[in-house]
Amino acid sequence: MLRDRKDLVITFNTLMRKAAEQAGVHPLHIDSVSNSHVKQIEAVVNMDQLNALRLQIIKDYCDLIRHCTLKDHSPMIQKVLTYIDTNLCADLSLKAFSEYLSVNASYLSTLFKKEMGISLTDYVNQKRILHAQRLLVSTDLPIKTVANQCGIPDVYYFSRLFKRITGTTPKVYRETATYEDHQELTAYHAHRSQDKESSEFPSR
Repeated sequence: MLRDRKDLVITFNTLMRKAAEQAGVHPLHIDSVSNSHVKQIEAVVNMDQLNALRLQIIKDYCDLIRHCTLKDHSPMIQKVLTYIDTNLCADLSLKAFSEYLSVNASYLSTLFKKEMGISLTDYVNQKRILHAQRLLVSTDLPIKTVANQCGIPDVYYFSRLFKRITGTTPKVYRETATYEDHQELTAYHAHRSQDKESSEFPSR
């Protein structure tokens, strides 16, 4: 009985995966979430756990679509967003992206801000600090190591940027993060840690 229900939930996970694909989420992110769900399904030992996991699967895919859909963006900005998500430690400057894509830096800057409502630099900083928040609540890594893993090797600059964006320091954030913060950010970090790092920018 439990095996049959597990198979049904695996099928449900596949249907949710297809919905995410249709919503314009990059396969990299979908694979991460989908594979994690299959492992969780196989690990459950009773029906109550399986029912709870089914609800969590729905929530995870809704969050994934909300945060990672690329459907409304131009192909160029889709490439930029995907590269940022999977290469936070790379050179993510406007100059680097304009060279990667062989486009004028001013044009790329204008296009990015038009589609995202924020400058490329501010977007990258927000993504790096969000990843730092995840690491701070889901690991015991030293703050300097967290900074490095977010692509900001200068720990003093990292601390200033973290405080500017979140309103508090990395140390205080780690000490005061709520249980809900921990649950949500740990789940997101677990998904991201399974993403395959890309060694080069996608071809144009």
